[in-house]
Amino acid sequence: MRKIRSTGWLSLSALILITYGCAHPSKTEPNAATGVSGGANASMEIPDRREFPVNPAISPCVDFFEYSCSKVKESFKLRDDRSRHIFAFSDSNERLLEKKKAFMATLDQNQSLSPRGQQLKDIYLSCTNTDARVQEEKTLIASEWKTIQGVQSHADFHRLLNDRIFSMDPNFVHVDDVPNQEDPSQRDLLFIISFQNLPERSYYDKPELIKDYQAVIEEFFSIVGAGKISRAEARARAEKVVQFERDFAQKYPLPAEFRERLNQKREIKPSEIAKKYSHWPVEKLLARVPDRTRIRNIIPETMDFLETQLSAGDLATLKDAYLYSILGDELDEAYPQFYAKVFEFKRKHLGGPDKRPDLKERCTKFVSAAFDREVDAELLPKIFPDFPEKKFAGLALKVRNSIIEGLKSNHWLSPKGKQSAIDKIKKARLQLVKPRNDREWDFMPIQKYSPTDFIANKIKVARVQDEKTIRELKEKRDPNRWSMGPLTVNAYYSAADNKFVMPIGILQYPFYDPSLPDEVNLGSVGAVIGHELGHAIDDQGSKYDDLGRMHEWMTQADLANFKKHSEKLIGQFNGIGHNGVLTLGENIGDLVGVSFAYHAAFPKQNVALAEKNLEAEQKFFLQYARVWCGVIRPGMREQLLKVDPHSVIEARVNQQVRHQTGFQDAYQCKAGDPMYLPAAERIRIW
Repeated sequence: MRKIRSTGWLSLSALILITYGCAHPSKTEPNAATGVSGGANASMEIPDRREFPVNPAISPCVDFFEYSCSKVKESFKLRDDRSRHIFAFSDSNERLLEKKKAFMATLDQNQSLSPRGQQLKDIYLSCTNTDARVQEEKTLIASEWKTIQGVQSHADFHRLLNDRIFSMDPNFVHVDDVPNQEDPSQRDLLFIISFQNLPERSYYDKPELIKDYQAVIEEFFSIVGAGKISRAEARARAEKVVQFERDFAQKYPLPAEFRERLNQKREIKPSEIAKKYSHWPVEKLLARVPDRTRIRNIIPETMDFLETQLSAGDLATLKDAYLYSILGDELDEAYPQFYAKVFEFKRKHLGGPDKRPDLKERCTKFVSAAFDREVDAELLPKIFPDFPEKKFAGLALKVRNSIIEGLKSNHWLSPKGKQSAIDKIKKARLQLVKPRNDREWDFMPIQKYSPTDFIANKIKVARVQDEKTIRELKEKRDPNRWSMGPLTVNAYYSAADNKFVMPIGILQYPFYDPSLPDEVNLGSVGAVIGHELGHAIDDQGSKYDDLGRMHEWMTQADLANFKKHSEKLIGQFNGIGHNGVLTLGENIGDLVGVSFAYHAAFPKQNVALAEKNLEAEQKFFLQYARVWCGVIRPGMREQLLKVDPHSVIEARVNQQVRHQTGFQDAYQCKAGDPMYLPAAERIRIW
């Protein structure tokens, strides 16, 4: 489902997919990798096309990231309402956001909107109606407090949750659908339980952070109790809720393990749920699920935890944890003192920004998240009227062919494994630029929304999403659907569909400029194409065959060789402070991406150094580095190092180009240079 709301500081989808990060102190000296201030003339403006001058004072063989990025960082000052800015991604995002804000601002004057457009208008109007939101929040808080106080037993609580399985989002049990691992034309049901409102369990071991977090929850109970509980009782309740979360966090897998479990066969039958988890509030849900539906049970430890709490846990604490989970995000316009406390907590401990974006921007982002395809369908023709699709598609095919040629020359795969890998890349579908029909767009069902009731609209959107998911469990899964709107500045590979999707949103400079030579574009967008296709044969994608089925196509000897090569990459990134296991798949993707994009740009290999076009090769690697130039707040950087499967931006540059013989040749790096690796130590997975 396309969830739009999470009570936690980091949502489930963010945990799995989060990609980029940024930051902001007050110094005016040149930025370090985590600096955000820029120089004396630094600007927050987003130009139509940002320039990326190199820094001649830094040798590319000493620090290629700083050589490529320090000048552009010096020229930039991070906005107070941002936590990060990766120029290639964030510049494009900011430009698109401004166009979306302008579009939303004109909806109220448009009297001839389509039904889809009317949905956007009404939800946007309800979001920007602060007076109505104040009253709605107060009404909701009073109503929910009264309802929860009426729960007098575990049985009462079970009935409440079971009745609300489709009406309140979030709940203790989050429901989603995922492709079946044996037959991706079918859908499985996925349950995720989350009481962990901090990014990762180690955050619960930080005394100062926990003290401030408890103060946030104490403030929450003081407000929702509306004078019916003392400050001391609010404090005691907050302490118990935090302990409850801490206990849960010990059961919840760390990000590296979670990533692994997503690609394991872990199923449970509906009858087993009814037997083993008799207190689960899912009877009404399961009654609507087709008998053939398989249920993915990826974290049984948390299911056990919930069963214990629902059967014999402390009822008062359970009720409080639930109350905080459903109302913590709703104390906003009517309760500015609470929101300020939450905001300061995130700023101080989680790398949050110094300032909140204005209301119109927040509401634009909300509508764009809930209805990303609908918004993009309205704007795409206006923003990109004459995009050269055929020219770009030719570039993507160059990268795919480069990977295939590389696999043909692989020296460690068995004949069977090599052919399977080649077949997988050959058969991978490329969905480029934009969806082609309504099925690919996958629009939300059209509904009537209120122009004044924002919270009611949020609940209704979640209900519509849930109903859509349950209805589609009965249907054959469509592999051609897009999982993101085409104005998204990102791309993805789907193992279940063996397809690569690259939306038009990312195809802005420095990622792509059709007027530039292919070798420059291949250094940027070509490396991204190779990265995503590389996921087809990374540590997790390699578990799926060319038809999207979980089927091991490598021999045992292949797997042993793959592990040996992977362990070198794990060790390399462990050595620079990353979790090499967590980041392995993305590091393989980066390595595949830059390696095969280079081969696509310069197909003649084993060329004597004197015969090489070193200037063109330098431009290739410079454009690759420019993709990752950016700034990040220290707290956000710390969070990403713990939970993000991607390495931090400077590592995605420096730690990858060291393995490229073309880079060593282009910049004449030599033994003893930090960016130099002896040929025997350069890793080539495939």
